[in-house]
Amino acid sequence: MIAALRLLLLVGLWILAGAGAPAAFAQPADSPAGPAPIRVGTFPDNKPWEFHDPSGALVGFEVDTIEAIAGEMGRQVVFVPMPFQELMPALEAGRIDVAMCSITLTAARLKTFDSTQPYYDTSQGIVVLKTSHIRALTDLKGKIVSVEPGTTNEQWLTRNAQHYGFGPIVPVQGLDAAVDMLHRRQVDAYFGDLPALLYRLLKAPDLAVVQRLPTDDRYGMLLARHSPLTAPLDEALSAIKKDGTMARIHERWFGSLPPPGSPVVKALPRP
Repeated sequence: MIAALRLLLLVGLWILAGAGAPAAFAQPADSPAGPAPIRVGTFPDNKPWEFHDPSGALVGFEVDTIEAIAGEMGRQVVFVPMPFQELMPALEAGRIDVAMCSITLTAARLKTFDSTQPYYDTSQGIVVLKTSHIRALTDLKGKIVSVEPGTTNEQWLTRNAQHYGFGPIVPVQGLDAAVDMLHRRQVDAYFGDLPALLYRLLKAPDLAVVQRLPTDDRYGMLLARHSPLTAPLDEALSAIKKDGTMARIHERWFGSLPPPGSPVVKALPRP
């Protein structure tokens, strides 16, 4: 009996100490066949950055970008789909190596995670039905507005809700779902990143972006703090900027080359 109690006590202490629990930020081990694939977390309903085409393949500006980066590094990519608000917790838990989903590099995020250099300048906007007569932020007093949870769009909307007198704020997963809610008149406006809104509106003539918000955001990839992938991944990003690969990706998805000096083509220091 005493020996059994001692054994149970030792097992209990072993569990409390974390033995057998997965280590945070653990990455798959390399094998004789080659380096382990890079696990990239993303939300695959985020046009034109990452989304499924009619065949079911994952495509988009950021899909092309990370695959070009991985090719430069001699690595493969495995995409791990999840809602946007789960990306950063997944990084902290070590379930993914990179979070890439039109992520704005903010001071708060950079306190917790490593990041790459920026690769896209952007701002935020508001999309509404053209028949709604909403043309500015001041027209949204008491109106129902929607936004993707966990985004800087949500942060801006929450921070300014009292000033503009917005009505209820409704969370929505993905731009397609947001557009559907607008068409069903379940919400009056959706707050999102301007490039995605403009891309989506190419096939929605009854919608309009009515105002560009006073934000200047830059997209980058996030990694766990002190990740061994941070420096080589960022170096590969610089390489595909310099050799013209990023410019070609931009032209493919936006129909034009990026402006000179844009972070799409200019190698920058990591923030």
